[in-house]
Amino acid sequence: MKYFLSITLALSLCLCFAVANEFLYPYKPNLDVTCVVSESKTFQRIGHKYYLIVKSKVSWFDSLHLCRRFGGDLVSIESAEEMNALSSYLKSQGNDGNAWFWTAGNDLVVNHHFISVTNGLPLPFTSWSAGQPDFPGVEHCMHLWLRDGEFRMNNWMCTEKAFYICQRQNDTRCSDDSYRNVIDLRSSAP
Repeated sequence: MKYFLSITLALSLCLCFAVANEFLYPYKPNLDVTCVVSESKTFQRIGHKYYLIVKSKVSWFDSLHLCRRFGGDLVSIESAEEMNALSSYLKSQGNDGNAWFWTAGNDLVVNHHFISVTNGLPLPFTSWSAGQPDFPGVEHCMHLWLRDGEFRMNNWMCTEKAFYICQRQNDTRCSDDSYRNVIDLRSSAP
């Protein structure tokens, strides 16, 4: 009975978090985000997250700051489902083997121990291309590149230039219409 109650409670909590997430971030194909100090950017829903895919080549460090400026973080890929959705989307947009995209993964603290700059935790999922990661102590930042027909992960020198992918922050410094509506609802509560 105790085991049954524990499972029931765990499933109930998962359902509550899922419903709360959809309430705070209802499904929309695109989400316009405006920061107080920045121009408006459109994050597109791909799978379960909103992404901003920027086709401007910058260093990994620059991409980190630009994502923050645009109301997001460098993408932290958390599952095979997310990786497949991003890979399919990037390929559908005509990106080829020359289009490399920075992600949040890095081993700047400990060689070959890749963590996310988004939350400081070890990466929950990796999909390295064959032979990667390589060059410990030289290539510290993670990007996606097209290999064997799919976008996969590779480590590279952080100062090199690539495109980048931002994900919308869960608790953003910027605002979008759905978030403003939630704030309005909360402020009108008794």
